[in-house]
Amino acid sequence: MFRRIRSYCLFGIKAVPVSVEVDAAQGLPGFTLVGLPDNAVRESRERVVSAIRSIGKVVTGFRTTVNLSPADLRKEGSALDLPLAIGLLVSTGEIEVPQLDRYVFVGELSLDGLLKPVRGVLSIAMNLSTEHDCILVIPHGNVQEASLVEGLRYVCASSLGECVEILERNSSQDVKIAKGISSCHVSVSNEIPDFKNVVGMDGVKRALEIAAAGAHNFLLVGSPGAGKTLCAKCLPGILPEMTEQEILETTRIHSCALRAGDSDAFKPVLTRPFRSPHHSASMVSLVGGGTRLLPGEASLAHNGVLFLDELPEFNRSVLEALREPMEEGEISVSRASGTVIWPARFMMGAAMNPCPCGYSMDPKRECTCLPEARKRYREKISGPLLDRIDIQVSVPPVDAAMFVLKGRGESSADIRRRVCKARAVQRERFRNLPFKSNAEMSSEYARKFAEMTPAVEHFAVNAAAKMDLSARGYFRLLKVARTIADLRGTSAVDIMDLSEALRYRAFRGS
Repeated sequence: MFRRIRSYCLFGIKAVPVSVEVDAAQGLPGFTLVGLPDNAVRESRERVVSAIRSIGKVVTGFRTTVNLSPADLRKEGSALDLPLAIGLLVSTGEIEVPQLDRYVFVGELSLDGLLKPVRGVLSIAMNLSTEHDCILVIPHGNVQEASLVEGLRYVCASSLGECVEILERNSSQDVKIAKGISSCHVSVSNEIPDFKNVVGMDGVKRALEIAAAGAHNFLLVGSPGAGKTLCAKCLPGILPEMTEQEILETTRIHSCALRAGDSDAFKPVLTRPFRSPHHSASMVSLVGGGTRLLPGEASLAHNGVLFLDELPEFNRSVLEALREPMEEGEISVSRASGTVIWPARFMMGAAMNPCPCGYSMDPKRECTCLPEARKRYREKISGPLLDRIDIQVSVPPVDAAMFVLKGRGESSADIRRRVCKARAVQRERFRNLPFKSNAEMSSEYARKFAEMTPAVEHFAVNAAAKMDLSARGYFRLLKVARTIADLRGTSAVDIMDLSEALRYRAFRGS
């Protein structure tokens, strides 16, 4: 008997429909699986047969052929275990499922019939959200993920036996309807350091406030122990909450990026991600790719922050690979198996010492580096990469006398209120445009929205010429000035806004 079971496979973050076609006929017993399966799919027969046996059913003794359609798409992962098991049970007559075409199955099976969660369920759920008669059948561990898509009809089960009972019962009471993101509780984590505990460093706090308000890239340069990393780790506490669309985008990427063993602990990403990879990170781990075409840290930081501590210690080729996504907001990974485009709209933050010994900017300690050593150290950061960093700040060491002032600074909550107010202005400004923040503006719109009088514009052009800014650097200057004006609550960019923005272009890597 021939049966067709609906399922999905992942290609990047896209969920591609797959039909598991099962034909169980009389003849010499055997099992053939075709349709470009990878090793995990090819080995599914052993898991599936054992799981079916655990619920008291028998599907052996037939000449079984399974085709995974479309046949020219490589099928990866273990999500096809459940649809294959249902296909074998139905085609051999072990069970009868009314309205089988309404169901879409995904899930991994263990030998004893337990259903394990799989990656990419959110992408599948988003594809099915418009099919109102469709019911997604998923493992119990994927419920949180599927419930983010409002209106999705789904059934969850913890084992193959429970799944079969639900299908045979065919009761509407078993079908749940997702309530969407509004049912999730979002709060700022207590693990994020608060700016009120960072003494001094008012200039750095101001720079990070501007970066957060306009989603600008930033670089902190200072002596060891000056507080660069601490300030960067405070940044998530002043970032605005994600919108529902951003939560879906970010959670979708994290779901598709799950490695083996991670899916059991997966939860929706409700706050902006802060990714801080070690400086030994490889090209694949940072920008994505590999044999399975998984996303890298840059994509996992989508709608959040990618923080690179000890920036010059990263491999230069790895850093250069970030130049395109910093500009375009996406990463295109091309391999022989195909091309995958990953979203990567992130704020890039970085921290570094000014020289190998770290003390060339410290007024109290003498630098022991030769001039040539300093030059080589700073040349590890290329000019094109620096040109894409809007805010470059020197971090001075804090005087020891200020350590007793702990907890007396402005809190992250106070700064966050100003940041959210500035972001609200930007949302209104870009409501009919594909931008969400000032940092994303094209050069054309930067000139348009950075409203300046002729005198102010003349000041900006002269300052850019004296500082030898590139065309990109000039327009990024306008974007930062626009953010500063938004924080002040004014519609026009003034000379004071441009002057402050120019201070953040002072570090030139020389």
